[in-house]
Amino acid sequence: MRSLFYLLPLVVYLPVGIYFYFWFQRFFSLFPIRQKRIRKALSLIVVLCMVAAGWRVYGFGAVIVLYFLACCLLMEIAGFIIRRFVKSENTLKRWDFLYRSGIISVAILCTALIYGYFNIHNIVRTEYQIETSKDLGGGKKFVQISDLHMGTTLGVDELREICDAVSEENADMLLLTGDIFDEHTTREEMEAAAELLGSVDTTYGVFYVYGNHDYNHYRSTAYYTASELRAELERVGVHVLEDETVPAGDGILVAGRRDASMREVRAELSSLIPEGSEDKFLLVLDHQPVELEENAALRVDLQLSGHTHAGQIWPTGQLSEAFGIVEKNYGLEKIGEFQAIVSSGIAGWGYPVRTGGHSEYVVISVEEK
Repeated sequence: MRSLFYLLPLVVYLPVGIYFYFWFQRFFSLFPIRQKRIRKALSLIVVLCMVAAGWRVYGFGAVIVLYFLACCLLMEIAGFIIRRFVKSENTLKRWDFLYRSGIISVAILCTALIYGYFNIHNIVRTEYQIETSKDLGGGKKFVQISDLHMGTTLGVDELREICDAVSEENADMLLLTGDIFDEHTTREEMEAAAELLGSVDTTYGVFYVYGNHDYNHYRSTAYYTASELRAELERVGVHVLEDETVPAGDGILVAGRRDASMREVRAELSSLIPEGSEDKFLLVLDHQPVELEENAALRVDLQLSGHTHAGQIWPTGQLSEAFGIVEKNYGLEKIGEFQAIVSSGIAGWGYPVRTGGHSEYVVISVEEK
């Protein structure tokens, strides 16, 4: 695993570095630098700085470098077309300056990052209306919050506003489907967020399952342990479910799964379904949208998941679903009577931009047929 940590950046940045080495030589040719050796040296220094900034392939520096690469490659294609079909010398001279200076690439990159910053902070209310043949004693309303990653883009004041809005929904349950916290969430932020989430007004309560980041496995010195997190959530009245099934209201069973990253200790869902519960509405909370076909076969009524962020950085979500890395990137999936909703999350992980998908909390209205 450690060798992969070093090998992946090398595989990515070797061709990227070579491309930008020649790209910056073109850029520095716009300046009155007579000696090619100086231009080459400057190009090498800038490229090494870019590689250093983006060496963590999942870091924000890598996002900027790879987005800039995409912008530059678009300009390469545009340049090929222009040189092939445009005959005007004046037009070609103007294009040559734009091409070598990289102004258009920088402008596109800045536009994407500015859009991503505002997009991740713009939290929308997404509503789904689904039907069930089960007897619930009337229609029910659930609110789902996923992938808050407390402290990355949402602070205490912003979360308080969201919790006030959720309370006004008069929901039957608030369902927290993982990565509400992560390895960068301080203990103070964790405690404040738990207090706010636990105070949301619902009929049957607040239910929570761990996401892969909630366990604090990605930090050598964590601010708190997973068990300390559980104790704090339970102190404020949140129901923490780790491969547990509990009744909630008329005719509803809530099954909360351990995250799929804990496969060594994760139970089979079939073992969590009580015998003789076929007439109950089975609601599964599973951070990662996995085992959809299997859950449909087990007659699960509704599964709520997150984890994907709907591809927080475009086009990772579309590629992940196309190559089968995730079973569902975003939205509603139906398999017979089984339905699954994958939320894009209310915030984001790692960096304060979202160029793919949107930030949301989800409202689900369940009506009897």
